Amino acid sequence: MRPLVALAYYPLWAVAVTVGVTALRLGRNVGRGLVALCFFLAFWVTGLILLETDGTVALAERVLPSGIIVAAGLAHAYADVAGASRRPVAVAYGVSAAVALLGAVSPRLLYGPAARSPGPLFLPLAAVMGAAAIALEVQVGRAALAARGLQQRRIAALFFGSVLATLGGGFLVVLRVHGLGDVLLGAPVLLLAILLVAYAALIGELGRSRRVFAQGLAYAGLTALVSSLGLMVFFQVLPALAPGGGASLPWLVFVIFLVALPSDPLRMLVVEHLGRRLFERPIGVRDLADEIERVEVRADQAERLAELGRLASAVAHEIRNPLGVIAAQTKLLERQGAKPETVASLRGQVDRARRFLDDLLRYSRPRPLDVSEVDALSTLRLAASHVRQIVGEGAPPIEIAPEAGGPIFVEADRGAFLDVATALLQNAAIALDGVAEGRIRAVVAREGGSVIVRVEDNGPGVPAEIEGMLFQPFVTGRGRDAKHPGTGLGLAVAARWLERHGGALRYERAPGGGARFEARWPARAVEAAG
Repeated sequence: MRPLVALAYYPLWAVAVTVGVTALRLGRNVGRGLVALCFFLAFWVTGLILLETDGTVALAERVLPSGIIVAAGLAHAYADVAGASRRPVAVAYGVSAAVALLGAVSPRLLYGPAARSPGPLFLPLAAVMGAAAIALEVQVGRAALAARGLQQRRIAALFFGSVLATLGGGFLVVLRVHGLGDVLLGAPVLLLAILLVAYAALIGELGRSRRVFAQGLAYAGLTALVSSLGLMVFFQVLPALAPGGGASLPWLVFVIFLVALPSDPLRMLVVEHLGRRLFERPIGVRDLADEIERVEVRADQAERLAELGRLASAVAHEIRNPLGVIAAQTKLLERQGAKPETVASLRGQVDRARRFLDDLLRYSRPRPLDVSEVDALSTLRLAASHVRQIVGEGAPPIEIAPEAGGPIFVEADRGAFLDVATALLQNAAIALDGVAEGRIRAVVAREGGSVIVRVEDNGPGVPAEIEGMLFQPFVTGRGRDAKHPGTGLGLAVAARWLERHGGALRYERAPGGGARFEARWPARAVEAAG
């Protein structure tokens, strides 16, 4: 084998296999297509290495045609990411299997010895395969332009990866067969293709899963680095431990065992130490043990919260029934000619009690997060529409001020994002009741790794005596006799949603008077469940 080929292609093979194994072991949303594509790329690189290795050229001639399976893997990965039809995937695998079988049985139909000249079927088959590859890339490119947000980034990565894999795969073989190029030309192109596939796999993970996936790749690289340094030192020391050329095999095994015995714990210690310097929340063995202790504490708290939730549910059930009876009796009173203000007062109190029960259940029985990519601006506009319906004709104008540069996406539970936005806008709208020229301004902006939703009004602001405990349950600045009485749970629920996402909710007085609330959402989810 030429040394340059080994230096160029062995790292590519290692990266492709590492990404594939990590995705298979740690990925939750990767999809089988991307995992298969990683292994297919590694298989193609193996064929190129065989082609440049003395003694394996004949085997490489029979293996190389099966490299067309990379195109099938691209079709499979695209179908997974875009949710496209599976029928073309089955066709692609079928055609790949037929070409691979043809090449394995009769390689001379495709090319001459060592793939240095074309065979009778090479050009027709290359033309058909090239047209199919271009058709697939055009379809993927169009899908990338039509998609949005996270899906667009994943499909775009597959598009550019497919173009580079075609150039470093089939096109490279065409050049070699006609004596116009060398396999070394494909190394950097294939490396970029593999890295793009790895990116498409990584960003498909959300929350904790993405963190584990990314650190899994990093820990694999660190482990390889530390292990290679350890082996290099070991083989330098081995002659001194087993002197002479006649050392027996059992003695060598015993020496290697003794040297390897402390090396693995030492390797883990070094890798975990480096991991703590690289990552804010590392996943080494000791870190996982610490996390288990924290999980046990949270589990105890969750059990207490669940007990509170069961109690709240029972209380809510017992209260809803009489509320239903009261509501029915209110209708009866209305038909019997009761005073309209009496009927309206009864209905208002029933609605208030129901809102309190709904807020209590949301606070005491939080549901698991369902993280997806949320369009922050459109969801904020939907919340503003809900608030206008709730407050009615007296609702102040709500200005939604987006950041320049197009849509802003955040990885979050869409229902939670809508709840938080609605709570902040509704509080601002109620605070402006009776305020002349009241106005609300909601701003969405990117700041570092976060998406900020800032809601500001020109009302009276939060009373100073409750500022320090504003996000605690049952704290409200609106009395029971207010036009819109509060339950004291809206901001507590909003703060808890943000906390579970790894974000934060804070309050400050606006410069011109009024209140300003800032909801800080991590642009990339850090907790995918809870």
